Amino acid sequence: MRGPMVAQLLDQFLDLTFWGPLDYLILDMPPGTGDIQLTLSQKLNITAAVIVTTPQELSFVDVERGIEMFDTVNVPCISVVENMAYLEVDEEPKFNEKKMMDALGKALQENGIQKDPTDKMAEKLVDVVKASMKESQKEENTKLRIFGQGHKKRLSEQWGIEHTYSVPLMQKIAANGDSGTPFVMEYPDSEQAGVYSALAGTVAREVVKVQYANNRNRPTVAYNSEKHELEISIGEDDNQESDTLSPAELRRDCKCAACVEELSGKQILKPEDVKDSIKPVSMNPTGNYALSVDWSDGHKSLYPYKQIRSVLRTKKAERETANV
Repeated sequence: MRGPMVAQLLDQFLDLTFWGPLDYLILDMPPGTGDIQLTLSQKLNITAAVIVTTPQELSFVDVERGIEMFDTVNVPCISVVENMAYLEVDEEPKFNEKKMMDALGKALQENGIQKDPTDKMAEKLVDVVKASMKESQKEENTKLRIFGQGHKKRLSEQWGIEHTYSVPLMQKIAANGDSGTPFVMEYPDSEQAGVYSALAGTVAREVVKVQYANNRNRPTVAYNSEKHELEISIGEDDNQESDTLSPAELRRDCKCAACVEELSGKQILKPEDVKDSIKPVSMNPTGNYALSVDWSDGHKSLYPYKQIRSVLRTKKAERETANV
């Protein structure tokens, strides 16, 4: 019964709800890649997706599946939010202000300062100590990554998702949620509020790009089997730039976890292990940021467009150096 009931609820949600004029309709989907996600993606003209994950390795597997699913239904993933990225103790330092003032006043009197001015001096000194303790606490806050180091860098390099954000665990965020006053409204100048603000700005800009921007900066990659080379074009009309790469050059630059060690960045793939005869079996865009390539050696690579442009720039610089 669960499947039909969910389907009926989705139909009511999509077809019978009058939303009125909206700038954005944000759908908070459940975890995973089940029927709900597929149904919503197929029935609605979803502009873009924001992937929400946690730092655990198992979550990275779900992220991969989610990105692949959205790519299958032509929904670009524009950002990744790593929730519970770290624990930050945000309690302010506590001390007994009256006891401190009494102790400071007594110490001042013992050093020959009369009682009348000692109260004002003690009050000023307490203010200085309080400010110093708050600043020290702010500097010494430790970001404890209790769920691991996360995989933002890995997502950016392997999937070409440029915008990634870390959201911390904080007592105040939970308390504000219970009280009904959002944390970002009560603490608009905080570092954490800045993360939410940056995420909102990114989503707004990327949605505009998806809807209206042309793809002038997206490389077009085609395989010329006769010349055994990849023909790459960037831009349009008079501003178009063209260049070529051998398939082996691009294959050797793969940054996936099987080719590059994630933590150290050490190259695992040996260039000499890639034969010059290697060729792409298929090439397909993934979202707005990357090109997926299935190679004749059975390997599958994902190249962010910025990586392809970087490879071309490196090759061009090498040619210019050789000609000097």
